[in-house]
Amino acid sequence: MLVTQIRPLMRGAEVIGTDISPRQPPWVPPNCVFHIEDAQLEWTYALESFDFIHIRGLYGSIGSWEKLYCQTYDALRPGGWIESTEISILVQSDAQAVRNDPDHIFWRWAKVLWEGADRMGKTLRIADDGEMPRLIGDGGFVDVREIRYKVPIGFSSRDPTENEIGKYNLEFMLESLEGFALFILKEIMGWKYDDIQEFVTQMHTAICNPKLRPYYYMRVRLLQRKRCNN
Repeated sequence: MLVTQIRPLMRGAEVIGTDISPRQPPWVPPNCVFHIEDAQLEWTYALESFDFIHIRGLYGSIGSWEKLYCQTYDALRPGGWIESTEISILVQSDAQAVRNDPDHIFWRWAKVLWEGADRMGKTLRIADDGEMPRLIGDGGFVDVREIRYKVPIGFSSRDPTENEIGKYNLEFMLESLEGFALFILKEIMGWKYDDIQEFVTQMHTAICNPKLRPYYYMRVRLLQRKRCNN
């Protein structure tokens, strides 16, 4: 999606999107292409060949974030930028009933999935406090910026823009929670399918509760590679 969206802003650039899935949009602008690539393997792109590299939504799927960020750095031209965007799987609420209850479904959901991902040698904590900066590091970068967004779930604000975001985010989560949790809970944690269904139902009920005003955090980290001295 980003590949086709960024193209009008960079008409003179070649825009490349990579994914492990062969299912990509049937039509893309002339200066956009999709490559089937596994970001965890050795990159096939030439060193210092990109001006901008955007990474997002890879939480739970990367075995070595250090290697990924190292290859990203090597592929950047001097002066180029990395943008890494990830979300926290910990759904939060400012309601005291959630904040003060370690057994609330929001906490239980995150804890068991964190543990399952850890057992696979992956992490679902990449967007949590301090994790992304620790793994990326600042070596070789001269401009480091970080933005944290509070992303609403459902209708929980008087702000129409936030409600619009929350509306679509809630639909996305209702459709994806089971698929997101099923493999980890069944294959890694050894749960029975009926127990998984009950667990997902509890999560559905909680995120649909407008009194809780649920949200999660999305972390965006921007880093610029040092320019060459002329």
